[in-house]
Amino acid sequence: MEDVAWVRSGEITEIVGRPSSGRTSLFTTCLRDVTSRGAVAALVDADQAFDPASAARAGVDLGRLLWVRCGGRRDLALRAADLLVRCPGFTLIGLDLGEAPPRLPLTLAFRLKFAVERTEAALLIVGRRRVTGGGASLVVETERDAIDWAGPGPSPTRLAGAHTATRVLRARRAPPGSPPAWWRA
Repeated sequence: MEDVAWVRSGEITEIVGRPSSGRTSLFTTCLRDVTSRGAVAALVDADQAFDPASAARAGVDLGRLLWVRCGGRRDLALRAADLLVRCPGFTLIGLDLGEAPPRLPLTLAFRLKFAVERTEAALLIVGRRRVTGGGASLVVETERDAIDWAGPGPSPTRLAGAHTATRVLRARRAPPGSPPAWWRA
């Protein structure tokens, strides 16, 4: 994973944050970087929240993305991710657990960790809170800083932009080229 230097092959990375904090944008950037260089990625979508049109506009090559929709069944999403991390050929497996991530049994967290190490894929888990405990090599939290509004009059009604920040909550080792503890976009 040369382009996304902080997401490493053979490791679990978690992106956590509240709604509208930028976690999905960060996740989409990782998918774009992997698929744009010709590698294959998989996305396990627990809540069916993935928007392929937005992802394509952001540069994700949808022809290089396997999208597994789970219809709100987090148990099914966990089983699908468990199967995919054992399949060779994927550079990145993304698991989007949405707003209500399940409690992940410690045994499953470490089973995922060891499977990812063997296949040398990267597992990227996105959700509101951490789920893997000590299984993740890197945990990044996103936070909304500010929202810019535009439009006529004293009460603008059009969203012009959002500013987010990321913070490293856990890192086994400093990723090469990693941003400082707080990085603002």
